[in-house]
Amino acid sequence: MEKSIETYYKKLDNYYDSNDRLIQYPSKRPMRIIVLIKIAEQIELNRKYTEKEINEIIKLNIAFDDIELIRREMYQYKFLGRLRDGSEYWVETDWRNAYAEYIRED
Repeated sequence: MEKSIETYYKKLDNYYDSNDRLIQYPSKRPMRIIVLIKIAEQIELNRKYTEKEINEIIKLNIAFDDIELIRREMYQYKFLGRLRDGSEYWVETDWRNAYAEYIRED
């Protein structure tokens, strides 16, 4: 990776409001992944969610209206799994391994 993860975390500060809600979805992939990690960390393992419940979790984390974009990205980047009809969602168990290099150790 060309830049350190810490550099991306610092840049991301500009993408959040004072309530720690995302105000703009980043265009750079590493920053997108970090944003999605922050949301995925709030979803319980081994629990099934409805689309409405997932939307609520996302809504609490963003200050703009495109919940569908974030939900689609979480599915595309394999943070979320879902049934084909979208009636059930869950957090994928191996996303932490897949994105280990992006996870900040505080």
